Amino acid sequence: MGDARRRRAGDAMPDWLDFQDPLVRKIVYAAIGLLVLTIVLSMWNRFREARYYARRRKELRKTQSAVELRQREAERLGVRIIATSSTNDVAGFEIVRQIEAVFTEGHPSPAKAVEMLKALAAQKGANAIINLAGERPPGSKCVARGDAVIVRSLQRRSRAEQAGPTPTDSAE
Repeated sequence: MGDARRRRAGDAMPDWLDFQDPLVRKIVYAAIGLLVLTIVLSMWNRFREARYYARRRKELRKTQSAVELRQREAERLGVRIIATSSTNDVAGFEIVRQIEAVFTEGHPSPAKAVEMLKALAAQKGANAIINLAGERPPGSKCVARGDAVIVRSLQRRSRAEQAGPTPTDSAE
């Protein structure tokens, strides 16, 4: 090895890295600039990602609260349904009026599907569901369907018939 390539004891820089040469100085400054730019861009991207994920978490919380509100509303409305039947009549009740068929799908369990079906029927003004059917297709979520109806208890009607004519009926 030649003397030019040997390092002197006090020389920490290699001979090819001569800062006296303007080209070497420009290359080193450019490399340092690229390194600083890369670090700044990395920090900026982290900042942007943090803002994005914060917005996304806020949207998810808002969506979650809306879903919870709808579930509470469904539970509240489902209580209005006094009877359900898998046949076309309800024991102890007389069907006064059929409102319409109701259908719901995409629920994790059959019980949730029926609960949502009750809420849908109650929203339409029904107090019972007949022809109730629920199923879980293979590889899918649960579905439920039925007919929303308005029913009246047969006991109230039979009590009124057993009581006989009222004083207003006999005056006629």
